[in-house]
Amino acid sequence: MSFMTTTRRIVTGHDANGKAIFDSDETLTPANPLKADGSPPEGIIPGFTTIFRTEGSPAQSQGPWTDHHGKKIPLTNQSGVVCRIVDFPPVFSTPDSVNIMHRTQSIDYGVVIKGTIQLVLDDGIEKTINEGDVVVQRATIHEWKNISKENCRILFVLVPAQPVKVEATGETLQPTPTPHLVD
Repeated sequence: MSFMTTTRRIVTGHDANGKAIFDSDETLTPANPLKADGSPPEGIIPGFTTIFRTEGSPAQSQGPWTDHHGKKIPLTNQSGVVCRIVDFPPVFSTPDSVNIMHRTQSIDYGVVIKGTIQLVLDDGIEKTINEGDVVVQRATIHEWKNISKENCRILFVLVPAQPVKVEATGETLQPTPTPHLVD
């Protein structure tokens, strides 16, 4: 757990008179996405800090909201936007069965806050993504691989997208099932 960094999340809202208020101000510790109890990850398991998740579009900007941090939820939300921070520990030579090749049905904006990581596409081509770089992931099949010696922290905003259709065949590419991330 020593490689994880906490995140202060401040959520604003409105009171009954429409005046701006602070709804929440708390420090979040990365959670193990594979465990329903929200416990911190260990080893090469990435840490997920779910900042916020909206329902519907346009999103509701008043009233109660649900805190999804530390809960097992799908990577994406087909009716709204998900914002999360993922801490990727170094994998070194350890076999990594968590950061698998996968596709989400979303447009993902990934901003590397700290560290370096490799983004690998299904044809094996990889790019090194450095601190300050931004990736726009358009529902492609991919995996993240931290082969550095330091933790890599990425802020992701996932926006639902239409399914990808293969021009040559008309086949619709499906998102990768991730039942291990959902209760």
